Amino acid sequence: MSESNPPSSHNSDASSGGSLSGFPEEDLRPDGRNNPGYFPARLGQPLQQGRYCIVRKLGWGQYSSVWLAKDRGEDRFVALKILTCDATKALSSDENQRSDEQRMLEKIAAAESSHRGFSHSLAYFGSFDFNGPHGLHRCIVTEVLGYSIDYLRKLNDTDRRVAPSIVKRVVKQVLLGLEYLHNVCGIVHTDLKHDNILFRPLDLAGVISRELFGTPSITYDCGTEVNPPVVPVVSQGLPLSTDATVREQDLVAVIADVGHSHWKNRHFQELVQPDALRAPEVILGHLWGPPADIWNLGCLVAELLIGFWLFEPNKTDLWGYEEDHLARMTEALDLHFETTMLANSVHRDKYFKADGSFAHFTKHEEPTWPLRKLLQSFSELGDDTPRAEEFLRRCLKLAPDKRATATELINDPWLAIA
Repeated sequence: MSESNPPSSHNSDASSGGSLSGFPEEDLRPDGRNNPGYFPARLGQPLQQGRYCIVRKLGWGQYSSVWLAKDRGEDRFVALKILTCDATKALSSDENQRSDEQRMLEKIAAAESSHRGFSHSLAYFGSFDFNGPHGLHRCIVTEVLGYSIDYLRKLNDTDRRVAPSIVKRVVKQVLLGLEYLHNVCGIVHTDLKHDNILFRPLDLAGVISRELFGTPSITYDCGTEVNPPVVPVVSQGLPLSTDATVREQDLVAVIADVGHSHWKNRHFQELVQPDALRAPEVILGHLWGPPADIWNLGCLVAELLIGFWLFEPNKTDLWGYEEDHLARMTEALDLHFETTMLANSVHRDKYFKADGSFAHFTKHEEPTWPLRKLLQSFSELGDDTPRAEEFLRRCLKLAPDKRATATELINDPWLAIA
């Protein structure tokens, strides 16, 4: 779940435990200050009475680690998302509940398989609980996915832009997935970011066989000065195909990780989304719902096109980070906050005066560039710039009720396949 204090990256490049004691990824030390109860899985370890055998580590996050496993019951490979003990407790159905991930996955899997966005949601196979050295863990069993869109961003060491044709293809598929989540499942994702948009490998069995043979799973060298009770395993994601190149027409985007998601009619917390992608209504304490995902997506699309964050707020001696963020929104979009929206915002007086002007913000020495100038100067859109700008403006209306829905955006002229 997003931290309230800015700024933080919406990537997962940084580890929580550093490289101390041979734990360069999640902190597996029994007394580690950054260990919320990770399960210290081992390569070759059996789980659930031997049904699953762990063969590779795919990745990890603040609340879980994800493993490739052989499902001997169904003779297939699956992904095991092993929640930390803290994240497992967050699923409890009481006043302390902070996540409903399993029920959401069950809803996604069962709601309407014929829907056009169903295939852009993560396939869920089941779950089970087991005890580890720190307590109880929930293990969620899903399909195996390959690299995220973050991989495409980093193919070039110096250029974080993604080709507009790829962006359009991926965004249309994400919108199909959001349409399914919003309209059919009643779910607001609230955590759309690079590493939560993954791709489904075309030939999963072939990819896994090639990777396990060519680049076997490995562990970190803990050195001779420490003797940890567990051995940290290196995260090794799976490529999208057995070919060396990624073909655009083969990309099938999947919205993953509903661990931070909320029901439209039930929120577990009100401060949601990665800081740099946070919608204005969330900052202001205004009612929020599916339009927050659309804002989030608009920020991501702009970033993929120009190669850097659309909004990079900072706090100053005169005003804070959130007010700076709101001010930069008005600069980039050449819009102002309507008094009706502010009147229905819990935190209005923190950031605005009664007349709708900012409470503390005056001006930036380096204002955020207007959206069109950013696209013209930094993207590879060329003649497609006006259509892309119009698409983004439909996503980035300051008032959530003015934003286009996922269904409306699917047929936007900019997303038409040439």
